[in-house]
Amino acid sequence: MEVTSRFARKTQKRFDVSTNARHRKILALDWDIRTLRIVHAQIGKRGVKIDRILSVAIGPDVDVNDPTQLGGHIRRTLEQEGISTKHTIVDVPRDQAILKLLSLPAARTEDLPGIVQIQIAKELPFAAGEAVIDFAVSGGKVEASNQDVLVAAIRREVLQQYEATIEAAGLKLDRIGLRPYANKIAACAQLRFAMPERVVFIDVRPALTEIDFIRDSALSFSRAASVAIPVDARESREVRSGELRLAMPQAVDDGAFGEPSAREFPSTPTAMESGGIIQSLLVEVTRSIEAYRADDVGAQIDHALIAGDSGVEEALAEAMQKRLGIPAELYNPASSFGWEAQEGAAASAFAASLGLVLGHADAGSLQFDFLHPKRMVSRTQTRLRIAPKVGAIAALFVIAVVVWFVRTTAPARARLVELDNQISELTTKKSDGKKLLEVMDIIHGFDDRQLVWVDVLLDVLNCLPDTRELVLTQVDLLQKDGEILLKTKAATRETAANVEQKFREFRREGRTQQRFEVSAGAQTEKKGEKYPFWQDFRVTVLNYEVGVKKSTESRP
Repeated sequence: MEVTSRFARKTQKRFDVSTNARHRKILALDWDIRTLRIVHAQIGKRGVKIDRILSVAIGPDVDVNDPTQLGGHIRRTLEQEGISTKHTIVDVPRDQAILKLLSLPAARTEDLPGIVQIQIAKELPFAAGEAVIDFAVSGGKVEASNQDVLVAAIRREVLQQYEATIEAAGLKLDRIGLRPYANKIAACAQLRFAMPERVVFIDVRPALTEIDFIRDSALSFSRAASVAIPVDARESREVRSGELRLAMPQAVDDGAFGEPSAREFPSTPTAMESGGIIQSLLVEVTRSIEAYRADDVGAQIDHALIAGDSGVEEALAEAMQKRLGIPAELYNPASSFGWEAQEGAAASAFAASLGLVLGHADAGSLQFDFLHPKRMVSRTQTRLRIAPKVGAIAALFVIAVVVWFVRTTAPARARLVELDNQISELTTKKSDGKKLLEVMDIIHGFDDRQLVWVDVLLDVLNCLPDTRELVLTQVDLLQKDGEILLKTKAATRETAANVEQKFREFRREGRTQQRFEVSAGAQTEKKGEKYPFWQDFRVTVLNYEVGVKKSTESRP
């Protein structure tokens, strides 16, 4: 094993990101069929410091799909380079993930996992139980009633393969991200001072080129295009002691790394070969743009950013401008990390690895992590948070109930204890005893007529369908009248009638008495909305005595 190209950098300059991560060293690994890329970084409260960047050839004797072989290759590389850091983050390429952009009702962050699990299950070509599902929310414009959530799913065997590879390398896996999302982070870091509205990021790889579309700083579309890139005998770069030197790579002969020899170097693609590669890449970029426009009709791409080290990136950037009219530039992280431009150019193929590090440092945003996917909330919590407004007041409601209980019933109960103690002393005094008993009746009546709203709300939720059919926009609890006012939006006209019928038929377990009486208001329709049928319901809790009955017993 030989390091065929290396770009190493030691610097005290940090990328300015806010992070809650502990100060620690991290390795970001990214590989394709030909190259292993390693970024060694430190993440602290002040931001990210890149210590070292390495690009290592993967020989034909190493099967990248075999965790034992690839893990051993990684381990030997780290040992040879004297890197002892164990904490590692990796990314999953686009072709191994199902990626969907879902437009969901605006909801609290903790409610999103449950909503995502329900929606993405309908989009997967395989059972949800066979997948690891995670999502990311970052950047982009958020409307008042909807938000875009990027959801990705990988098969469990893909996750297991990454875990086995890192274990074979003798490392500790901290996070598994998504390569297109890591590229998005790297692109936004480079363009952060003048971010165009729509950017296409092209990560040129030996077999599969990833094409990612970024709109308003959010990843909105991504695909992997099959374009074979032949081996290019370019000069490798090595930075030592702040001075850039050029070093030729080791030659490949009969599957083994040998001594450098001019006749053994792989030939650079001819002009005809390069022209064919550029044409194939342009065709795939054009197809990707048309696929992207299916959801963003008539969209114009404002800028192109091209990453890679295959030797065709500059020609592709020039062709993008001439043939597609899209301003293009090569990915260069120099401005992101305070490097010299020439140093950044040598790291053009490290967009995914650098994006992984920057994303890992930004603990305040929701990003992809297939190793620790965001969990779905419990069924009870989901039902109590049917609509955004109900979800927002759920915690406050519990607190309000406790405060109300303490303020209203605690004094009465304390008085009741006091009166119970006095009854034994007043039994011989009929008139005084009768007055005390009347007070007792009033207090007991006060307790009996108080509704337990938590129980009532649970019964109400049992009468409502799930959020695909109906959502609540407002809930008013009328203690005095024993009523609940529900404002709803439904997907179909018949939903309201079904809800009204369920309220009338509902019986509590073990009882035959009707629990609710319901009256429905006029139904209005707002066309064009996801839930066009608006209607109010007034639900009355039966067997509830309003007011205090005065005693008919004559006074002495």
